[in-house]
Amino acid sequence: MKPIAAILFVGVAASAFLLSWVFTETTDDRLVRLYQELAINRVKMTMRDSNAKTENVVFHPVPGDGPEGRSYVCGSVRPSMDVHARPERFIYYFGRDTVSFFGQLPDRDLVESTTRLCNSVPISFGRFDTSGGKMSLKPNP
Repeated sequence: MKPIAAILFVGVAASAFLLSWVFTETTDDRLVRLYQELAINRVKMTMRDSNAKTENVVFHPVPGDGPEGRSYVCGSVRPSMDVHARPERFIYYFGRDTVSFFGQLPDRDLVESTTRLCNSVPISFGRFDTSGGKMSLKPNP
C-alpha cells in the first residue's frame, strides 16, 4: 500500500470509529459529559486559567430541587503555566455554584469528609429522572 493510501485508510477507519462512538452515546452519557464540562469551565474560571489541565473528573448525581439537584463534580486540576505543578483536587457544587480546592479547605475534618465524598462511587445517572424541574431517583421496577 502506498503511504498516502495508508494514511487515507487509517483516517477513514478512525473517522468511522468516532462516528460509531458518537451515535452510540446515550442521552444520559451526553448529559453527564455536559455536567462535567460545566464544572471544568467553572474551575478554569475560578483559577483564571482557561488552559488549565483537568483530569479524573467525575460527576456525582444527587437528588434535589433544580435540574442538577444537589449534584457535584470532583476532579483534579493543574495550572497550564507550571508543567511540574502537582494536581490539586477540587469539588464543584452545582446548587451553590462554588468550587472548593482541597488545599484551601479550613480544617482537616472538612478535607477528610470532602475526600470521602469525592472517592465515593457515583450513582448511575440512568437511575435519575430529571423531569419537572428537579432531579429525583426513579422508582425501583
